[in-house]
Amino acid sequence: MQGWIVVPVSLAYLGILFLIAWYGDRQKKWLSNWRPWVYSLSIAVYCTSWTFYGTVGQASANPWAFLPIYVAPIIVFTLGWRVIARLILIAKREHITSIADFIAARYGKSQGLAVVVTLIAVAGILPYIALQLRGITMGLDVVAPNLASELGYQDTHISWFVVGALAIFTMLFGTRHIDNTEHHRGMMMAVAFESIVKLVAFLVVGVFILYLAWQRPDIHLAELASSTYQSPNLPTLLIHTALTMMAIVCLPRQFHTIVVENERAQDLHTARWLFPAYLVLMGLFVLPIAWVGQGLLMGTSPDTYVISIPKFAEANNIALLAFLGGTSAASGMVIVSTIALAIMVSNDLVMPLLLRRIKLAHRSHRHLSGLLLVIRRALICLLLFGAWLFYQALDTIHSLSAIGFLSFSAITQFAPALIGGMYWRLGNRKGVYVGLFVGFAIWLITLMSETGLLAGDETSNLLIRVITPPDFLSTLNIASSDWGMLISVVLNALCFVAVSLATRASLTERLQSASFVGTPLPESENLSLYQSRVTVAELEMLASRFVGRTRVRSAFRQYWKQQERQLLPNQQASAELIRHTERVLAGVFGASSAKLVLTSALQGRNMQLEEVATIVDEASELYHFSRGLLQGAIEHIGQGIAVVDKQLRLVAWNRRYLELFSFPAGLIQVGRPIADVIRHNAEQGLCGPGDPNEHVRKRIYYLEQGSPHRSSRVRQDGSVIEVQGNPMPGGGFVMSFTDITVFREAESALLDANERLEERVIERTKELEQLNQRLVLATRKSESESQSKMRFLAAVSHDLMQPLNAARLFASSLSEASKDDETRQLSSHIESALGAAEELIGDLLDISRLESGKLQTNVRGFPLSEVFNNLEAEFSAISKGQHIRFSVVTSSLIVKSDPKLLRRVLQNFLTNAFRYNPEGKVLLGARRVNGRVRIDVWDDGIGIAEDKQKEIFNEFTRVDQARADQGLGLGLAISRGIARVLNHQISMRSWPDRGSVFSITLDTASEAAPAPSKAKPAQDSGLSHLKVLCVDNEPDILVGMETLLKRWGCDVRTAVDLVASLKHLDEGWAPDVILSDYRLDNGRTGLEVLQQFRLRMGDAFNGVIISADRTESMLEGIKSNGFGFIAKPVKPLKLRAILNRS
Repeated sequence: MQGWIVVPVSLAYLGILFLIAWYGDRQKKWLSNWRPWVYSLSIAVYCTSWTFYGTVGQASANPWAFLPIYVAPIIVFTLGWRVIARLILIAKREHITSIADFIAARYGKSQGLAVVVTLIAVAGILPYIALQLRGITMGLDVVAPNLASELGYQDTHISWFVVGALAIFTMLFGTRHIDNTEHHRGMMMAVAFESIVKLVAFLVVGVFILYLAWQRPDIHLAELASSTYQSPNLPTLLIHTALTMMAIVCLPRQFHTIVVENERAQDLHTARWLFPAYLVLMGLFVLPIAWVGQGLLMGTSPDTYVISIPKFAEANNIALLAFLGGTSAASGMVIVSTIALAIMVSNDLVMPLLLRRIKLAHRSHRHLSGLLLVIRRALICLLLFGAWLFYQALDTIHSLSAIGFLSFSAITQFAPALIGGMYWRLGNRKGVYVGLFVGFAIWLITLMSETGLLAGDETSNLLIRVITPPDFLSTLNIASSDWGMLISVVLNALCFVAVSLATRASLTERLQSASFVGTPLPESENLSLYQSRVTVAELEMLASRFVGRTRVRSAFRQYWKQQERQLLPNQQASAELIRHTERVLAGVFGASSAKLVLTSALQGRNMQLEEVATIVDEASELYHFSRGLLQGAIEHIGQGIAVVDKQLRLVAWNRRYLELFSFPAGLIQVGRPIADVIRHNAEQGLCGPGDPNEHVRKRIYYLEQGSPHRSSRVRQDGSVIEVQGNPMPGGGFVMSFTDITVFREAESALLDANERLEERVIERTKELEQLNQRLVLATRKSESESQSKMRFLAAVSHDLMQPLNAARLFASSLSEASKDDETRQLSSHIESALGAAEELIGDLLDISRLESGKLQTNVRGFPLSEVFNNLEAEFSAISKGQHIRFSVVTSSLIVKSDPKLLRRVLQNFLTNAFRYNPEGKVLLGARRVNGRVRIDVWDDGIGIAEDKQKEIFNEFTRVDQARADQGLGLGLAISRGIARVLNHQISMRSWPDRGSVFSITLDTASEAAPAPSKAKPAQDSGLSHLKVLCVDNEPDILVGMETLLKRWGCDVRTAVDLVASLKHLDEGWAPDVILSDYRLDNGRTGLEVLQQFRLRMGDAFNGVIISADRTESMLEGIKSNGFGFIAKPVKPLKLRAILNRS
């Protein structure tokens, strides 16, 4: 076989991998049913060139040495799978993207710790990537020994070509987008394909070598096995097994494939048996290959037996397949490891520095995304260059397995922090730092010793002495490298535990530990709590600390009254009394917190930080609820209300209080001494003549004495304010301020009426006559407006129908002028579609009356084919443009319904099927069901999730928000309304990723009735019934809005601020729609206007904010309150659309 053939074969193989990854990303549904298998096979990226080549070398030296590589993962996935499951669940809950992110998030979200973990991961993985480079170049040297000379390059250049090809492929493979949280489905499919290729290659080579051994008389496997057998070194096997068990979850590539790329936690169940089975198959032929290689190729490197034996037997195709398997194993590891490291380095090292140095405000998202992609690709090149340097430096280590175990040892430094972080609450960041420093330092000494950088021996070099096994273990034959790897992890764990116990974790770490480790499960019923030995007096004292002595005594008196007996203070409290006390405490800070407090106090159990946080959260929630309830109550009171506490500080007030007094900005706030407020009013002359300080002293005296009082004040503008104050039971005062100007004026008018009764009677009579005249005029005006409204609606309907009628005439002319059948058929379809559009516009007036029950229907018997034929003609043309396979099953059934409304329902079903099923299949048909007819619309589209199936018939509900621009989500709601009016049954069934079927069930008819002539479309009611309030601080805008809305027939009123807006409501005029600018004068906002109207009117109006400002905080505030939003400049069509929905 010519050596150059290896190059195009390898490039073709990489191209196939790229096509799989590209197609997997493009087609989300591709192999979706095989997702658990793809996930399980992607985990087999664990099997690298070390597994493919190096394990044979290990088995040649000692037939037991290769077992840890296979046994350790099998143990983890079969016996320790719960650890992996916990990792996956925590990572999904905390949105973890790498092992550095996991450890940093567990220990207080420490950025510094993430940097340290990333640096150790880079230092530990680069030798492993170098191992893969050696595996590929070694395979090239065996399968094509003359490749370098044939291509005219030196041997060292071959490694450069390998690094360059892997760098280019990795950049194309893993940096097509920068969203780390998105699953790389295409990449995982390519890695799964690689796993299949290397497994098939290894099995084929194994079977071939067994066949070769059977054919050759000089090869006796039993004799070779006996002659090369060596006893197992159990300590070394145990060390290697332990390191490999920890590495299987700590390796960045394994963490990425097992944890980050896991789409559903249930996929782990498949991986629990499939991945161990994969490893068993990979290890099946390791020993036979080693034995045959020792019998045929003495003096050849055992790591190359997988390729050298077929090459020796002149089976060039088998040798090339073995090379592809080894290259697949190496390239898969390099790709996934490099991508995982690039994500860690960019997220934890580069991005923090980048965010500190650049101003993101001056960079667009596209520019920043491009910059991040460039950085990610540059990091891939740097990492592979670093791996190449390690490849040159590790040339002194001839065994692939030695390099692999050194890399494993570096990565297992994460195990104490990772495993301890999930199961030990007391572990903290300081312990992790010290443990990583000590463990990594010993690992670095071991690496330097293995690469020959340390001179001398254990007697002359202190560093070598550190990693040399003690004398009492000399009989165990433990190598210094194995001992160094072991003590690095052990000392790491010991330092982590010791420092964590000796230091205190920060608040952030303790809160994070609750998220990762979890809190103890609550007891369903702690019976021992209610059997605690505590006296009545002690229980009363405990409750008094939280709710006050007065309230506790009142609660206890009520309890004794219900029990009809009373215990003495020194008697033991009964279980019923303890439960009653628990309910009293629950009224303050919640039921669970009350039980925690009683358990801690009565049983002496210390509360965890999470339990204290729970108490604070529940108490805060109750406090905010109570305060909100109080504020909502006083806001609905017509009088001005001000509440002060027992320290005479202002704690609550309502809007009416602010309207009655012109307070300067900043004066009215929680905690303000009421004396400051009284002084301000006195200085304004609102307290009458006299010294302001004397007014303050007198009123403060009344408040301190807790004396109720009532007084009236006459202001300079003639208004009269009545002030009434009443003390509160627990201290404090409530003051109400009522504008009684109207009452006083009525009182004065009554006195005047008594003096001039006859004159007042005549005046009242004239007023009644004027009122009657105005009423008659108003009635006539209303009738005139009603006629205008009807004419307006008729004109609108006419203007809408006019262009469609003209288009239909043109279509008819085309049909008459055409000479060929195809043109006549097309013109017929155009006429059908235009006719349907005319009917739909005419139906809009009926659809608007669905909720009121005034929709006019025309139920009759008619052939179902009458509707089916029209729908087939209309949607067949659409299906051709959208590449949808649309078919209609003809039916001869006669049904009883309104044909145009039934057609509208089916049009909505078909429109949705076409919209959410691009290039799919749609079927329309009917069948008999229990004496009735059910019409079905089937599609094989994206389907509807179970949690959305109950909401799909609601207004403004869509299956896919990504297609929000293709409709308002009203079609199915309209279909449901029509079905109710026609007394039909509407239903749906859906299967996610498989399709949906929408159905409507109706009665059959014995015979078809003649189609009646179409009635004149009903006229719409327009906008003249709407009362619209416009609020803006710009008079010009108010004039423009008022002019526009009055042209539409609306009853419009305007206001420049909140006070002026509420005056309209006080006059008895209640708006249907409120259009308010967001930015008003004096720091007020339009959102406050809408909130105040909601307090008074509830949901009896539609509120819309108009603003050029589109900040997220403002839009979120509007959305959370349930109001609408229109961006400036206002488009009249959009404004009218909102008013039409009101």
